[in-house]
Amino acid sequence: MGRLKLLVVDDEPLIHNAIRTMLRRDFDIVEKMSAEQVVTDLGDDLASFDVVLLDVNMPGVPDGVDLFRRIERLARKPAVIFMTGDARIATVLPQTTHTRCLSKPFSGAALRDAIAEIVETEDG
Repeated sequence: MGRLKLLVVDDEPLIHNAIRTMLRRDFDIVEKMSAEQVVTDLGDDLASFDVVLLDVNMPGVPDGVDLFRRIERLARKPAVIFMTGDARIATVLPQTTHTRCLSKPFSGAALRDAIAEIVETEDG
């Protein structure tokens, strides 16, 4: 398997910078500042990604959860890892969406572990 294609969707530039710094050597990364930007710029090309790192709460419509619903309707679904600063959401969301959810701030190790777990699940 080649390099994974990773989409980062978050309205915080600091999150983009941190993820880019942690993962740029191992992943092809595309960054978007909103779910609306993803829909407008990528459309159905969203299915070309292996993993989407998706902020739950972003201004505008659609938000992170709306974008997740759109991803779920794709024929080829990229794996989704939610990111949130809300501890309650971080606990509940994985149970309702069957995804991973990282609590901000998270470590590079936690992010790499979450991606590795998803890739192993998808491959196996």
